[in-house]
Amino acid sequence: MVDEIEMLRQMRDEVPERPDVSEVRLRMTVYMEQAPARRPRPAYRLRFGLALATAGVLAAATAAVLVPDRGGEEETRPTSPSAATVLERAALMATRSTPVEIRPDQWFYLKESQHMGADLPTFESWDRMDGTRSALRPEGRELKVGPAEKGPTTVRRTQQEVEALPTDPDALLRHVRGDVPERAPLSICGPSCPPEIAQDAKAFGTIGWYLKFGPVIPQDTAAAMFRALAKIPHVSVEENATDMDGRPGVGVVFDAGESGKLYYVLNPGDYRYMGVKTVHDGQSMGMSVLGSGIVDRPGDAP
Repeated sequence: MVDEIEMLRQMRDEVPERPDVSEVRLRMTVYMEQAPARRPRPAYRLRFGLALATAGVLAAATAAVLVPDRGGEEETRPTSPSAATVLERAALMATRSTPVEIRPDQWFYLKESQHMGADLPTFESWDRMDGTRSALRPEGRELKVGPAEKGPTTVRRTQQEVEALPTDPDALLRHVRGDVPERAPLSICGPSCPPEIAQDAKAFGTIGWYLKFGPVIPQDTAAAMFRALAKIPHVSVEENATDMDGRPGVGVVFDAGESGKLYYVLNPGDYRYMGVKTVHDGQSMGMSVLGSGIVDRPGDAP
């Protein structure tokens, strides 16, 4: 009997540890959600364990057993999808988008509304991709074209930065949390963020800044940004969010506690960036992207 018990222990020791396949499982789940419907089959779940013989004879083996999953009798209540699930959908959508080759003589177009305590005029801007010229047209006024502004946040500089970003989500997070200039479309608590959330707020803000320039972001980089957002603590999703212009969308939310919440609102169909807003003490402010793209000359719209 002692020998049999010792044999069982040895066989248990030989059972390999289950690998961490959570990310693969998530991607497969999202992929299957988006795949065309097929003829239903009985559902199975995978069980790992040791099969023990009867009649006092002990025998052990590693087994993967397919068991029909007939489900419980209780009704399953619908739950909101996790940030990881929603942002994985966004990542897959990004990888399926059609890549666009951008010429240096083309212009990045942006139409944006501002709601910063008071509604400010909507404006359109054009920035030449080689960084030499820019144009601006506030709502109801004439187009003005002139030399490009100098600074660290020009479209040309932004394009160079996003093209150099890692396409692995973990590496991307390390990069934006590291010794790089902080970017943010709106600040939620900086520069006085509590130490325990400061690096997370910086990462969330920097990725959101880049998402605003969606038309110049390579597909794999955009996918990495969505997957990186899902890995940041304090991030959740709200499926019935609205931007500052009242348009419905999917809210990617960073909860900064007493400092409030920072939202990136994504289009519910293609997960395109629609805008940013902060909510604090019942008050909201933010900006909405009403149009963006690559055009051939200032004054044009996509």
